[in-house]
Amino acid sequence: MKNDDSWEVKDVAYELLLSKDSELAESSGYIPQVFLKLNSLLQAQNFKEADEETRKIVLTVAKREKEGWLRIEDAEKFPCKELRSIDQLWLKYSRGKFGISVQQQIYQSLGGTKESNYDVWQSMGDRVGWRQGGRWLAYSDLNFSQTAPSGQLPVEVVKIFYNLMYFPPVQTCRV
Repeated sequence: MKNDDSWEVKDVAYELLLSKDSELAESSGYIPQVFLKLNSLLQAQNFKEADEETRKIVLTVAKREKEGWLRIEDAEKFPCKELRSIDQLWLKYSRGKFGISVQQQIYQSLGGTKESNYDVWQSMGDRVGWRQGGRWLAYSDLNFSQTAPSGQLPVEVVKIFYNLMYFPPVQTCRV
């Protein structure tokens, strides 16, 4: 049998292990190819580029790179495994300050549900620093450092789902 060191083989082996024993797979320290750049950017605390990479990953996984946004059906079918992986990387390198699950907790604490509610989104924006003085901030005006408010990042994922005003897979994936 030939020794194959390619990332494709490693990813398949990791996926098989993950399907049988998720705790063992996660403790292995292996990072699937699709997340390597995100892992490196977050490890280096380069949160702005990591935010942009997170957006690319979400669109790639959903096969919506060309469109640049997701439809409701894309969001609802978004794979939990990938969503959890993205969230875990953000949590790990921000020391629990940033991540989709952090955003979900804040959103729900403000009364957010699967139903679209612009008032909740405005409150969310105020809480996590996407809004100041009653106005939405431009992307370039956001704080991409550890001093940003909890839940501010990743923000590009929120922009992809903007027309939905909620993050559907979070409800079913339990990130």
